[in-house]
Amino acid sequence: MAKFSFAKFNKERLFNVDTSDYDYLKLEDLYSRDGEGTVYPVLGVYIGTKSKFDAETPILATDEAYINLPVHQLDEIKAMLDDSAAVAAINNGQCGFTIEKFHQKRFDIDCYSAVWCDYNEGLSNIN
Repeated sequence: MAKFSFAKFNKERLFNVDTSDYDYLKLEDLYSRDGEGTVYPVLGVYIGTKSKFDAETPILATDEAYINLPVHQLDEIKAMLDDSAAVAAINNGQCGFTIEKFHQKRFDIDCYSAVWCDYNEGLSNIN
């Protein structure tokens, strides 16, 4: 009989960022503070499971805080987590994002999304 091990339930730490003092911000908060076109580093991506709706929520870590992403970006975060090259690139400081503001006509509100880009700290050339 094969031995069963509960160790398989231990979560592996994928990202090298210390988030112990992080608070949560919204994309709207960053956009209001820094304006359009600002590039932010991505130091980690996560799936939150403790939302008020008991649903999975996409979250990323920058160099200053956790950022809540819109639920329509959940599949993108899952794809990054499932891609070892993406995880390595994030750990190497190569992932960034800007914020896109758009108007949602159905509910007549402004919304925000992360737009992914290649990131090179200290360089102004992003792709």
